[in-house]
Amino acid sequence: MRDTLLLAGVLGFTSGILCRSLFNMPLEFLALVAVTGSAVALMYGVRRHPAYLVLAIVIGGSFLGVGRIMLAPSVPTPEVAELYGTKIAAVGKVIADPDIRETTQRVTVEITDGMPHTRVLVVVPLYPSYVYGQTVSVEGKFTAPKPFETDGGRVFRYDRFLAKDGITGLVEYGHLNVREEQKGLALIMAKLFGVKHLFVEGLARALPEPQSSLAAGIIAGGKQGLGKELLDAFTTAGLLPVVVLSGYNVMIVAEAVLKTARRLPKHIAASIAGVAILLFVLAAGGGASAVRAGLMAGVALFARATGRTYDALRALIAIFVLMLLLNPALLVSDTGFQFSFVAALGLILGTPLVEPRLMFIHNALLREVVATTIAAQVFVLPLLLYQTGNLSLVALPANILVLPTVPLAMLLSAIAGFVALLVPVAATIVGAPAFVVLWYITSMASWTAALPLAQVIIPQFSFLFVVFAYVLIAVLVFNIKKPRPADAGRGSGTSSSLATSRR
Repeated sequence: MRDTLLLAGVLGFTSGILCRSLFNMPLEFLALVAVTGSAVALMYGVRRHPAYLVLAIVIGGSFLGVGRIMLAPSVPTPEVAELYGTKIAAVGKVIADPDIRETTQRVTVEITDGMPHTRVLVVVPLYPSYVYGQTVSVEGKFTAPKPFETDGGRVFRYDRFLAKDGITGLVEYGHLNVREEQKGLALIMAKLFGVKHLFVEGLARALPEPQSSLAAGIIAGGKQGLGKELLDAFTTAGLLPVVVLSGYNVMIVAEAVLKTARRLPKHIAASIAGVAILLFVLAAGGGASAVRAGLMAGVALFARATGRTYDALRALIAIFVLMLLLNPALLVSDTGFQFSFVAALGLILGTPLVEPRLMFIHNALLREVVATTIAAQVFVLPLLLYQTGNLSLVALPANILVLPTVPLAMLLSAIAGFVALLVPVAATIVGAPAFVVLWYITSMASWTAALPLAQVIIPQFSFLFVVFAYVLIAVLVFNIKKPRPADAGRGSGTSSSLATSRR
């Protein structure tokens, strides 16, 4: 019963944030929700029927969700909105590692003087370069971010995507001048970003394009340099999570540490793996996407390392609620957050159901790859189709062909990058093994994406179908006959622990 109440509270809290994000709700409506919840709670006090308690908690959670997002600051404020279309001259600090594109860089600046406090995205040439923590002056035309139509026929709310991070406008073709260098904690973060940039430079010495950009993506995050054609191929083949820093990439590092420390007690090995995740995320720059990937991967790793699926599910839900408490806009405006959560959920709940039914695949590694791929893709598919409309019919075979090589690609690329920094003359030679594996990955992406009917565009549909799909998945997950421990024990060591996990 306690678990039912926990789930009711989380669903209520999430639905409250979702409804308030999509619809305007006056304070009178919030008061009505509070009165209704109180009435249902009173009915439970009189009748003591569990249904009344569950309903009261759902309504109470909804009230908290609506209240939390109503307390979030308005983005943009009326004072900031009045400046759209005008030229600004302000002073602020660089608060994120600049996003380097092919011909420009995008610098996020938090304005502290010269205009109302806000954050702006300044688009400037590649040179000179700017660093996290610098105090800069900003000049240029301040414009509002605008939604745009995607290839799948959907409208991407670019304004909401930026607003979730407090960014209210763009300064395109702007001018930045450094006024003061970073200091204090900002200097430490700048050094971390500097380590990442040095490593990426090492990869560029050791590997040609697009392999060097792919190596940078799977280790340090980012997908710039691949080019539109190859990036589209990865998208069509359902391999985009391989290109960017995702929970899967983070987990590869942690699992490598677990295997190295396998002779140690489980809790010590898991702790070392957790530290490895932290260091890897920091080395990748400590950005929001890397932190999210680290948290989600850490929970999934906990399940796979200890077999405690139930506890991992609780931890995943706790992280989900915590991130929404800190930033409720993530639920609607951050697709990366959405995909990370449902993919981790699929890994935790789906893999122990799928893998024991794949015993006809005798190779343990291949069986695990197929099981995790199927589980993650089933959970992600409804949301993916709603957000993008891109149905990849080659995603499963493409992932089966590529995913087993990703750990090797990460290892060889890391070696190539570091050696290239220490011994530049040996860069090309040391990078040759990594090039072979990375070439294989890019070739498989291009080949599978080029197959007939590799991708189908699904017309836009109502979000109610997404809700129905996840209700159906939940019913299947909790009603499919669980494999017996004896049967599950014939699986691989990693995944058999999931099959015998406690509910």
